This record gives sequence, structure tokens and C-alpha cells, in this order.
Amino acid sequence: MKHQADKIIDYSAKELLIAQHPLFFWQKKFQLPIHLYYAPTIRSNLRAFKKVFKQYYPKGRVCFAAKACTHQSILKIVKAEGCGSDVASYNETRCALEAGLSPKMLDLNGNCKEDFLIEEAIKKGMNIIADSLEEFALIARLADQLAKKTNVLLRISGYQLENVTADSVFTAGLWTKFGVHLDDVPQLIKSLDRYPQINFLGFHTHIGSQVAQLKPYQAVLGKMIEMGHLLKATGRECQVINIGGGFPIRYVEKETWDYIVKRIKQGYLRAQKGDMSRVFVWHDGLAGFVGESDALIHLDRWTGERFYTKYPKEQMLAALLRGNIIVNKKTVKAVAALKALGEPLLTIEPGRSVVEDAGVTLAKVGIVRKVARDHNLITLEMGITCHGESLIERPVKKWEILNNYQKKDKAAFEAFVGGNLCFSGDMISKYKVFLQRKPVRGEVVLIHDTGAYSSSLFAANSNSFPRPARVLVDERGRITAIKKRDAYKQIFV
Repeated sequence: MKHQADKIIDYSAKELLIAQHPLFFWQKKFQLPIHLYYAPTIRSNLRAFKKVFKQYYPKGRVCFAAKACTHQSILKIVKAEGCGSDVASYNETRCALEAGLSPKMLDLNGNCKEDFLIEEAIKKGMNIIADSLEEFALIARLADQLAKKTNVLLRISGYQLENVTADSVFTAGLWTKFGVHLDDVPQLIKSLDRYPQINFLGFHTHIGSQVAQLKPYQAVLGKMIEMGHLLKATGRECQVINIGGGFPIRYVEKETWDYIVKRIKQGYLRAQKGDMSRVFVWHDGLAGFVGESDALIHLDRWTGERFYTKYPKEQMLAALLRGNIIVNKKTVKAVAALKALGEPLLTIEPGRSVVEDAGVTLAKVGIVRKVARDHNLITLEMGITCHGESLIERPVKKWEILNNYQKKDKAAFEAFVGGNLCFSGDMISKYKVFLQRKPVRGEVVLIHDTGAYSSSLFAANSNSFPRPARVLVDERGRITAIKKRDAYKQIFV
């Protein structure tokens, strides 16, 4: 069977193959909708990050953010590739341990850890990332009660970063529930002698999700190294710098992204003059052109999540390690700055960038109609709870019709996409999507890049619909059920 080793869709065969199987196979065996994940792409992504470390800074570690897509089968791939995992709940922790990951390769994250989970992490020797000064003291107290020393990093926030990503997924600024403000870190460093139970390893920051620009990473790494030097001045070693995840996916090419941004702006301006025909965002929305702090309209400044990046996935890490950062007001090479600190272990926690492009979603077309007079609307036999990103952010995805996929119209068919749930907010795509032609009822559309978060983040039985199946397919086409489609009794019992 001919296929590209790490690509989930094979267009080269006579009949299009999805994860090495034809469309009718997935429809018959699992029903639609269905979420598919492809193991070769996950492996390829993990190896790409490791390759960057090997080339530029060998003292690096990749810890997969389990929250992006949690299952033993996924975490067994992570283990096989020599990576660790970032876990943020007791079930994620249990799943990682049962997948065979060593506790020493687990970073326990989260802003509201239960006592029993912290105690388990202490007993097993996991790395605990303290999310607040209060939690830092709690960890020390629990370690003292257990008479065990424990490994701890401090999560830092309060960075002065602007226009990084959407506010809903930005986790390192002033208004965030995560981390200790930068200004409070020096005092904690000075007080570490009060916590003999703590083996203080260093510092952690997670900027947010889909951080598409290089500058935020450079700014954060520089500040973390400055904190490392403050730690070093107390006679301690900064053993770990953890810059978290957020490594972006290139959902569309630059030309397409620029076109979409232009269409959003033009559609809004024309709507202000009474012409609604060119609106590109549902309900004449402004998407990323709304100012986050003052609610003013900035048509020259995009403040939302970006779906194109110059540095996708591991290329962002490579750009960071190749480039310069500012440490104590001096411009230095990033790798040189790390070496000057004593070569701490540089840890990253990619999630989306490991599994997002390893996943696709298949859904059946219901009705194709007009809405708001001028605009096409496709309704799917799938609700927003099956694909929940629009509840947080308007996702830009690549879409295509799988039936007779080579058949195309001269111009792309543009349409909003709605789900089958009985509330108005059930909009699966609030941006118009581009399809190769107008679909008809019963045809199947494929949504690219759905491997992280969207299939499970808001999964629910709204209107008593079953949650769809989620499956992992390996290199040989073998299938592992991550989540079986709900049966009637599972919905109501």
C-alpha cells in the first residue's frame, strides 16, 4: 500500500485513503462523525523537536503536554521516543504512569493540585511545578510530613508581552490564573533556605497556545535566565529552565492567512456602510481586530490567535536557539546565555504541535443553505461539542470534501459551518471555510488539524447526541480505540 509515512491523508492512491483506510471503511466501522489520529505523524513531530535539541543544545528534553490528547496509546509513543510528559491532573498522571513513563520524566503542572496528587508526586519523585507562592509552601509542608525531599520548579508569569495570542489562551501576562509574578520571584529565591524539603530545580513559564511569533519566546527565555543568575548568586545551581509549550501550527499558508485577514477587515468596513454581502466572520464579527483592553477597534492591528506562522512547530525552537536574547540588558546568543548559566536542562512542553496535524475529523453534510440573505451555510451531523474550538476562538482550518474529492468548481465554495445542536451558538466555524465545490447532503467533509483539544475539550451529550469515536491508527494501519462512540445507555446512565 503506497502512502507517505507520516501523512494522515494519502492522495496518491486511486481512492483517497485516510490513515491508510478508504472513506467507506470509516463510515461502516465507526459511523460519523469520527476523530482520527495518526501515530506516524506524532512520532515524526516528537523526533523533529529532539533533532533540534541535538543540533543546537543537546541538554534539552521534550515533555509532551498530555492535555492536548490524553490516552495510553499516545503516551506509549511518547515513551518510545524517549520523551517525557507534562501532566495536569491525577488521571493524566495515572495514564502516563500506566503507559510506562518514568515518574522522573513527568512534570506535574496545574494551578489547583489536590493534596493527594502532590503527595503522590513527592513519593514517586516527579518534578512538581509550583504554580503560586501559596502552593510552593504547601508542597514544602507536605514533603516535610512525608519526610521526603522533592523536586520543584516555580512557574513564572507577569511578563510584559503584547499581542502574543488570543487572550483566552495567553497564560503568562498580568491577568492570568497561572504562575508567580516576576516581581515576586527574587524574594522567594532569597528565602529558599526556609524550605529544606525542596530541591529547587529552576523556573517554568508557559506563554500560551499557538504563540506564532518568535519575540515572546526570546523575551521569556531572557527573563528566566536572569532569574537563574539570581538563583546562582545564592550559591545554588539553576538545573532546569522550562519554557513550556505553545509552539505553533501553520494551519494555512501566508497567502491564505493574509487574504483571510484582508477579507475580515473589508467585510466589516463594507457592512458599516450597509453592504453585508462581503462579511467573512459570523454575525459581522471583528475576530482579532478588537482591542483586548479597551474594546476599541484596531483595523491595523491583529490581536487574536494567528493561524499562520513563519516558524511552525520545531522551527520555532530552532529559531529561538539560533537567535539572540536579552539578558540583563545585554544582547547575547541564546545558547551562549544558557551555557553561561551552567547549561541547565532546557525543557519544552509541546502539545498542540505534536498531535494537531496528526488528527483529522470526518463529518457528514446535512443541509446546505443561505443565511443572512447572502451567505452560504453548511450544517453538519455534528455539534460544536464534537469540535469545540469556536467556543474559545474562531479556528482557521483547511476543509475538503472527500467524496469525488478531485471534482472542483472554478471558484472555491465559501460557507459558514453550523452544527446540529439546538442553540444559536452551535457554530463549528465562525470564519467562512473554503471547499473545492458546493457539497450536497450526505457527502463527507474532512477537517484538517484537529488532533489537539478540539475533539475532547467540550465533549458532551448535548441534545442526547453520542460523543463520537476517537481512534489512533499506527504505521501498519492497526486501530486503537481512544474513545468509543457512546451507546444509548452510556448517555443516560
